[in-house]
Amino acid sequence: MMLYTLPLAAAGDALIVSSGSTNSPGFRIVVERSGSAIYTPVPRKSDTQAKSRSLKLPAALVKRLYSDLDAGKPLAELRGGHCMKSASFGSSLTIEFEGDKTPDLSCPDQGNPRLQALIQDASEIVKLF
Repeated sequence: MMLYTLPLAAAGDALIVSSGSTNSPGFRIVVERSGSAIYTPVPRKSDTQAKSRSLKLPAALVKRLYSDLDAGKPLAELRGGHCMKSASFGSSLTIEFEGDKTPDLSCPDQGNPRLQALIQDASEIVKLF
């Protein structure tokens, strides 16, 4: 039996989390302030060969992400980020930072510029992987 563990974000690191759904696996991306990032797919029961990947993110993107996270505090209280989804096919995308967590970034931002900035940051980072 293979035991699979996900990397944990160290204090001060940002963690982008996709819950995945019935049709798509989830993932976690740990983004360090240094710009190092680790993408780890969350394997399904049948897929124990999931491999982590790492890369160095552009410094400007990392700086903007952390600036937007600080500007968005408290993250859990950001307005927007709520939408109806299928129970089996819907997934969510969030950022966890300093014990706080954004609303679902895969939902519309409802005109909230702080939430819009975090949606853009997370989308850019996910696309790099």
